[in-house]
Amino acid sequence: GNLITCKSWSHFWLNEGLTVFMVAAYKEHQWGRVAYDREMQLARKRYQKAIDAGFDVPLAYSKPYPSLQIKRAITYSKGALFLDVLRSHVGDKSFWLGIRNYTRKHAGKTVESRGLQNELEKASGKDLTAFFKKWVYE
Repeated sequence: GNLITCKSWSHFWLNEGLTVFMVAAYKEHQWGRVAYDREMQLARKRYQKAIDAGFDVPLAYSKPYPSLQIKRAITYSKGALFLDVLRSHVGDKSFWLGIRNYTRKHAGKTVESRGLQNELEKASGKDLTAFFKKWVYE
């Protein structure tokens, strides 16, 4: 639930995007890659609504959204897709190590996107500044 809470609404994708991603990861663990890919395809379809509306904004967007549907398309679906791409970029071992370290370090605290970036950089040994700038920051 709220083991880790976002510091502000602009970082809400950390809660909801990660939740959607973890549902897919659980399904992958239980039923295989096909189940994971099905969840990511659903996220792509939902995210496409924001693209079609001409409202593809960074994950840490802090201004008003034109509708709740578009906000969910970004916060939930784009957030999950970002984590999927990030997982591929750094590799499974580094990704899951970074997620584990992130959750342990920040349990019971509030976070911003930079906290996740820091833990994934440490776990992977990669500078993810450009990667996070493209997807997350305004």
